[in-house]
This record gives sequence, structure tokens and C-alpha cells, in this order.
Amino acid sequence: MKKIMRFVIWICTKFTRAEIEEIIKGLTDIVNDRNPEVKPKDDFQEKHPNYRKFYVDPKPPLTPEKKVTEKKYWRDLIKQFKKKYGKKLQPVKNKKKGTAVPKNSRCRICGAPAKYLYFNDGKKRTQLRCKVCNSLSQIHPRNRYKTKYLCPYCCRALYLWKERKDCSIYKCNNDECQCYLQNKTKLNIAEKIIVAVRSSQFKLRYQFREYHFTYAHLKPTEPKRKIINIRNSLNTMTLALAFYVSMGLSSRKTAFILKNIFSIDISYKTVINYAEAAAYHCNKFNNAYKGEVDSRQAGDETYIKINGKNAYVFFFIGEKSRVISAYHVAETRDTLPAIITMNEAIRNVSKDNSETTLITDGNPSYQAGIHFINQLFKKNIVHKKVIGLQNLDNESEEFRPLKQLIERLNRTFKYHTKNRCGFKSKNGAVVLTSLFVTHYNFIRPHQALKYNVPVQVNEITDMKTIQGKWSKIIQMGMDKAA
Repeated sequence: MKKIMRFVIWICTKFTRAEIEEIIKGLTDIVNDRNPEVKPKDDFQEKHPNYRKFYVDPKPPLTPEKKVTEKKYWRDLIKQFKKKYGKKLQPVKNKKKGTAVPKNSRCRICGAPAKYLYFNDGKKRTQLRCKVCNSLSQIHPRNRYKTKYLCPYCCRALYLWKERKDCSIYKCNNDECQCYLQNKTKLNIAEKIIVAVRSSQFKLRYQFREYHFTYAHLKPTEPKRKIINIRNSLNTMTLALAFYVSMGLSSRKTAFILKNIFSIDISYKTVINYAEAAAYHCNKFNNAYKGEVDSRQAGDETYIKINGKNAYVFFFIGEKSRVISAYHVAETRDTLPAIITMNEAIRNVSKDNSETTLITDGNPSYQAGIHFINQLFKKNIVHKKVIGLQNLDNESEEFRPLKQLIERLNRTFKYHTKNRCGFKSKNGAVVLTSLFVTHYNFIRPHQALKYNVPVQVNEITDMKTIQGKWSKIIQMGMDKAA
């Protein structure tokens, strides 16, 4: 307590009464969980760093059909044999008919084909010995074709652990599994004591979540189509968008400028109606003219307020082009919003790129979503994580610039939405997000791109004014929506 009292005295000597009240207000918001970006120090979490720590295993599960094809290092063992002994390893020669193993047999360890296998148990003929790696395996392994998934670490069958509406959770129950043994060694003494009483408080075994989403679930949010009676010209509407979206002003300030500078008498509610009417067509334009996106993209989510509750906006941006390739508004940070955003982000990736890399933070929803996309769409997406504010591993150090890129995008988005002070409806958040992406991709010049826009459309580039560009975008969006 003496330490805390010294800190209080130091605050009183450095800050005024008004500033201290602001500090108290900020600390109250943190204690009452009104500021999700700042959390108080958790002493228990520091002593038990692995307690209730959920993460998605980076390795996808194997399937009975895929199990052998994943293991092809028997060819490397044959090359090592030839290099060591100076001769080629010959296949098994069966002196009697009927002693050959079935043609579809494979070694459980190295994946060697049937010609390198022979029976090891005499007349029983149930056990196989591999001539390449000298390992034993059964000719008909138990549950070989009954199980749906296999553990990628020990190749044991995963059992159905939990069944939920959105997913089924499979778990490995092998006490000799490499994943299980490695996770146990990471526990400290205090955590090992808790494990002895309640092992469920720690994630030690390999788990895989099979999500039951369909193509119908993977649609990004889009603004509702709103038809209003526009009594002013299209130029007035786009002039309002220039101040309201491009300049980041509030609807009331926009109406004030239009009335007192341009002598256009409209209310702030009319400005909002103009934005809602234009957002539907701008969203169509964003999806149609996004163009080919980068094979390396950074993604993150930033929080907003909808009816006083936390909601989240997901973004993905290209490394070189700086194009916002995907955006989505959701109430949670669960796996489904992450899947929707990532699926939209890779939609226009060049087919020549055999590998797509997505860089995110440590949110486990992204890793689970990549497993789902790779499994459903037969993609080859690689996930890289940047953890924390310091580079504690090589992966974070390598991809830190992309994480900083998406964080800078979040700050730009907050600048254009801060005057709203939250949204009254989800559609209002979707409207402003769609208009912001239109401004960012097609209107706003970027210093990193030598003051060019990320997506250059000839019809828009020829326009000299911001309101002229908005007008052309709306007209081209109407053509796409028709």
C-alpha cells in the first residue's frame, strides 16, 4: 500500500484537479469493462500463464484417405540407404504365392507402398513389417475407415468430444501424443497442481473444430437498399458525401457547411439519408472493381459501438497495393465473421499464386477459419500470427510491418467514424463502413503509392473534384446493381 500511496502523491504533484478527474474517469471505464482495448493487470494470469488459454492448433487433422499421402518420406529413406550402402534398396521378393501383402497396403509410419512390406507374424498374416523404416503396423488398423479425422501428431483417431449447433469438436485422447506431452512440459509447478485436480482448466490435447457453415452463411454484410425522394441534384448529394465521408465530418457539421457556405438548405437527417441511399450502390461498386488483390494480406478487427454495445468491423488490406480487399461488420469476434472476411479477401487473388498468406493477430478465430476454408474450398492458405507489441519470435519480427499496416488502417477508419459517437443500428455501421472503403480505395490518395489511389479506374481518375468522383462511382454502382 505504501507504493500505491507514493504513486497517488506523485499524481497529485504532476496533474491538476481537472486532469485527475479525467484519470479517475478513465480508470473507472477500465474497471467496469467499458474500454475493451485496455485491461487491468491480472496477477493470477501471470502466475498461471496457460490457465484457460484457448488457441487453435495450427496443423489441420488428417483423414483416413489422406493419412498415408501426407507421409512420403519413405523416398528420402531409400535415398539415404543408397548413399550409405552404395546400392539401391530392393523390394520384398515373395518366394510363395499368397504371401504377398495386399496391393493397397501402406506403411503406417513412412508411407512405403506394398512392395516394401511383408508379413511379420507367420500364418496369422495380420502384422506388417516395413523394409524401409523397419516399423510394424497392422494390415487392417482398428477404426481405420470408421473415424472421420486423425491426429496430425500421432495419427490416432479423434473422438467426438462436443457437439454444438455451429460446430463439432474432435479431440485426441492419446496419452503418448507428441502434442499432449509438449503442452504438459510448458506448465509450471502451480499449474501442474491445478491439473492434478481439474485438468479441464488447461488445453493440453489436440482439438479440431469442424464447423457446419454453408455457402449461404458466407455472405458479407451489405447496406440495405434505401430509395428516397432526392429533391436536390446529384451534385448536392455527392457534395454532402465529400464532407460527410471524405472529410470525416459529422452530419450536423456537413449540413451547417452546405447551408452557410453553399446556400443549400438541408438538414443533418437528409445528409444521413443521402449516405444510406448511396451506400448500397457504392458497395456494389466496391465488390465489382476491387481488382486483383495481393497474395499477402493483413487482417484485423476494430471495435465500434452499436446501441451502446460493442461490435466489430473486420478488415483485410493488401501488402503492396494497399487495397481494402474485404470488410465485414459483426456483433462478435467469433469464427464465422472471420471466415466471411477471409473468404472475401481471397476471392480475387491471382490463380497463379499457389499460396496465399494472411497475417493476423493471435485471435484463434482466424486459424479456425483458415482450417475451414482450406477444407471446404480446397485452398492453400498460410496463416502467420503477430503476437503482442514486442517481437518475441521470428514470425512476429518478419510480419510486424503488415500488422502495423492494418493497425494504421484501423486508426484511419476511427478518424472517419469518431464523429458518429456510435451507431443506432447495425445498418448505419455497415453504411458508413462501405462508404469509407469506397473513399479509401478509389478517392483517397496514398503517400506510400506516390499519391495515387489503390484502385485506379479511368472513369474516376478523369474527374477533378471529389464530388465528381462520388457522382461517377454512384452511377457506375447503379449499373452494377441493375
